[in-house]
Amino acid sequence: MLKVSLRNLLANKLRLFLTIAAVTVGVSFVSGTFVLSDTMGKAFDQLYAGLTSGTDVVVRAKTAYDVDVTTGAAPRPMDESIVGTVSAAPGVQVARGGVSGFALIVDKHGKPIQPGGAPTIASSVGDPQLAGAFSYRQGQAPAGPHEVAIDAGTVKKAGFHLGDQVDVIYQDGRGTFTLVGVVGFGKTDSLLGATLAAFDLPTAQTVVGKTGKVDQVDVKAAKGISPGQLRDALAGVLPAGTEAVTGQQVAADGSASVRNAMGVFTKVLLVFAGVSLLVGSFVIWNTFNVLVAQRRREVALLRAVGATGRQVIAGVVMEATIIGVVSGAIGLFVGVGLAAGIRSLLKLVGAEIPTTSPAIELRTVVAAFAVGVVVTVLAALAPAWSTTRVSPMDALRDAVPAADGIGLVRRWAGAALVVLGAAGLALSAYAGNAPWWTMLSTLAAFAGLVAVGPALAQGMAHLADRGRRGGGWRMAARNIARNSRRAAATALALAIGLTVVAAVAVTAASMRASVSDAVSGGNRSDLILKPAGVASGLSPAAVAPLRKRADLEDVVELRATTVRVDGHDSSVVGLDTAGLEKVLDLDVKSGSMAGLRPGTVVVDDKTARVLGIGVGDPVTLTFVETGPRTLRVAGTITRNTLIDATYLISMPDFTPNVTSQLDVAVLLKRSPGTDAASVQKAVVGALAAYPNITVSNPEELTRDAQHSVDQLLGLVTALLLLAVVVAILGIVNTLVLSVVERTRELGLLRAVGGTRRQVRTVVRRESVLMSLLGALTGVALGAGAGVALSRALADQGISSVSVPGPTLLVYVVVAALVGVLAAIGPARRASRVDVLQAITTE
Repeated sequence: MLKVSLRNLLANKLRLFLTIAAVTVGVSFVSGTFVLSDTMGKAFDQLYAGLTSGTDVVVRAKTAYDVDVTTGAAPRPMDESIVGTVSAAPGVQVARGGVSGFALIVDKHGKPIQPGGAPTIASSVGDPQLAGAFSYRQGQAPAGPHEVAIDAGTVKKAGFHLGDQVDVIYQDGRGTFTLVGVVGFGKTDSLLGATLAAFDLPTAQTVVGKTGKVDQVDVKAAKGISPGQLRDALAGVLPAGTEAVTGQQVAADGSASVRNAMGVFTKVLLVFAGVSLLVGSFVIWNTFNVLVAQRRREVALLRAVGATGRQVIAGVVMEATIIGVVSGAIGLFVGVGLAAGIRSLLKLVGAEIPTTSPAIELRTVVAAFAVGVVVTVLAALAPAWSTTRVSPMDALRDAVPAADGIGLVRRWAGAALVVLGAAGLALSAYAGNAPWWTMLSTLAAFAGLVAVGPALAQGMAHLADRGRRGGGWRMAARNIARNSRRAAATALALAIGLTVVAAVAVTAASMRASVSDAVSGGNRSDLILKPAGVASGLSPAAVAPLRKRADLEDVVELRATTVRVDGHDSSVVGLDTAGLEKVLDLDVKSGSMAGLRPGTVVVDDKTARVLGIGVGDPVTLTFVETGPRTLRVAGTITRNTLIDATYLISMPDFTPNVTSQLDVAVLLKRSPGTDAASVQKAVVGALAAYPNITVSNPEELTRDAQHSVDQLLGLVTALLLLAVVVAILGIVNTLVLSVVERTRELGLLRAVGGTRRQVRTVVRRESVLMSLLGALTGVALGAGAGVALSRALADQGISSVSVPGPTLLVYVVVAALVGVLAAIGPARRASRVDVLQAITTE
């Protein structure tokens, strides 16, 4: 049976290639996801290990709860006197305090250097004995208030040289410094894409707004003292509210936080891989179904000469196993390249992902081969089992008509599932906030389509047969009807990918509409100041002069942080209360915005209902730096999409609890009687020294936000195209097998006068009909799922539902074109069938 399986595999090399390709795409997505996440994890491990390699113990303030470094939360700065306390402790060789914070480097052309997704860091330089992987590639350490050292990556990007004057924007203003050093981190040029401006400690304290404070104290143990011993010794002399941890623990905690954050990213990519594998399983199942039907006489002969049903099944499963193993090996190799491709896609939308040499772990290898083999074998089991129903007597028959179509029970069961799934999606869309019901309803509807698919294929064929009399449509329609199961399986493979693509398109369109509603409905300001980078902020020093302008009536600053309430992390915004209602309409549900003053908080209405609190009730917000603070509810709001916060507090409550005082946005209201365009131009001119600040009117803000949604949609669609590629391979595979199966039919068609062009036309029409069936069912199901999903994401800011009709229509048209393109090879092959050989083929 092994020899038979190998012979069957090599009998049609094109079929073998297409089948392997269908599995390989899904496998490569799985292995690529693991390679990318493991490589990123490896990069962070190396970074944290390198940066702390020279530090035995770190002294820092205790936090109110465990923080994730990826959120930007950090312990509260300590008084600088703690450095002396630590230095005097027994077992300490060197102790050096350090600070870090925000600093934005400006290039020679006045443009801010803002890496996508990575922070812009200001830091103090430490003692060489504590430097670890930190080193000076060129120059020397900065000393004095006018010197700076910059990471090698930024120096290369901006074209800086030693001695250049470099402008830096920081929390309290902007300064000019002389570049005296170029910093490296081991073999890498930057802190995983971040920019770094390094100063001596006094200058760094001024730049980050922590004069007389240190964020942590790095300590090196005296000879013969282990990090653990020094940590325990320091614990006895440290003041209350501080702690000592080993440098190794700091590195492990930082790396673990990043890996946990990457877990969500990995799961999202694995979802796309699952879609590709599901499509591939349909292709494999369809391929083996056709192969078993074509080998019916061969299987009967094997049974006639003594092969058991188990042996015949084993032969088919063996073929599937070989395909799975080969696909796993190729997919593992391709996955390494795919990981680099995904990283490049993310970089295009402004998200730079750190990397190092590819990390291929054992679990990646096991997953690649396991997925390849398991998916292929499972998809081939049903066709393999059907071989047991082949009788040895079938070998004596000239032709064995294969039953097609479906029974009445399956037809009604499939229709019932489709109706139930559609009803579930309608109810989910009506009720809202039902993500799990949306998922279950979509799966039920798709299961119904799988069951009733052959009937749908026959229905489409009937319409094409009656509606189009020429151009090969009638013959193509009848071929579809005769092989409706094969046509349905091929179409549904395409439908899977288009269902997800259409659902994403509807969700993205709803996000675009919601952004517009949020700006037009919740915004009353005339101008909005926002930071240009995703990991940046606005210096309050830039905003202060605006308050004195006669053409501006109100200036409202917004600052954000994360707090913990009732065991859950939530966003909180601190803002100016003066002029607040002139720039924001938050749709007050209870209480009033006028009641927002020190000691009170305004809460999102849904959150208030979940917590069971109302106006006048106490609620405890736990800040990372200062711990719990109990405030009284002044009101509840229903429109918080624009400010993206669950809790609102006054600036006097925000400032003492959060060290960073960078603004996330500033809302401006112009004075009555002033011209909008003139005021905007004047504000842009007033902020010329701060090129990281964008000045937008509501229309521009809406357009920019919608552009970000379009970028996200483009990224998701690009990832989903892999699933569509698998479906296209399935169409090609089905047509190739169909051409081989109908060799005699095509020869007879040529013998009675059919031209090669007519034969090619028939094959193309079949492909178009299958593509249209997949497109129409996929787009219809995806649109319904997208509407329900948009309603389910109401808490995430989607307040309006929009169905992009033109976009969905384009998907259908493109699917028809894909059908034409997929049929090019099979159609040419069909048109070249030798007439004499074909009419003698059995």
